[in-house]
Amino acid sequence: MNIFLLSLIDKSIEGAMIRFSQLPIRSSLLGSNHHELLAKLTKKVIDTYISFFWSVNIVPKEYEYCESTLVKTFNLLDLNREKLRSFEKKLINLVKDPVNASMIPVNIHVHRSGQIFLYTGIGIFESSAHSVVFFLYELSLPGSSIQYSPSALHYLEDVLHTAHHDELSKSKPLRTLAADYGKNYNQFQKDCKDYFGDTFHQFHNKMKMLNVLEDILFTGYSFKEIAYRNDFSNYNSMYFLFAKKYGFPVHSIPRLSTEI
Repeated sequence: MNIFLLSLIDKSIEGAMIRFSQLPIRSSLLGSNHHELLAKLTKKVIDTYISFFWSVNIVPKEYEYCESTLVKTFNLLDLNREKLRSFEKKLINLVKDPVNASMIPVNIHVHRSGQIFLYTGIGIFESSAHSVVFFLYELSLPGSSIQYSPSALHYLEDVLHTAHHDELSKSKPLRTLAADYGKNYNQFQKDCKDYFGDTFHQFHNKMKMLNVLEDILFTGYSFKEIAYRNDFSNYNSMYFLFAKKYGFPVHSIPRLSTEI
């Protein structure tokens, strides 16, 4: 798997956990089962991202997602750091003193037995009990499956960023955009296939879809507003790309603003 695509998955899920941890929680949800509810919603977010990456063919077959929940509980008043394992120390280091948030985003990497693991999820701080409970999910990939692209192709990340954020570049023909970086069109598309695994247009659309996914999950914008925010000409074009081309309809994406 291309290291760029692996990093994209990693950063996307990390960003999602940060966004999730910052959502305001209605006081009516803070009942006796709120740990269970927040753990369930955490899994729903991760499930959605992994399903998306599978649908758009970014996740390779070697990528494994363990759907069972790993729960770690710590009493902060009776904590002996010297007895903690390395992984547990990494979790505790996420708990800042003083604690200024009820939910703590988690994104920890572990290298073990030739595998690269990502543990992602949230920690829930209970001030009354002086404790923190972590709900984590494991993603893994064999280290041998990671491929490092030639540095000569790294310019494509800048092209992608420019095409997405620079208003003038958004309207440029692709041949002109390639020429701006000293590339002819055919070489540029070959570089894109080698680096992104797609043509530039296809991969750029996937990045737009990723932003749509985040907006649907974490904002209250209407689908029409989300389409325009992410440079789709209208809702129908966004709907077609998600549902018809990749089999991942926008209405299958949960709206956490109505659940939390």
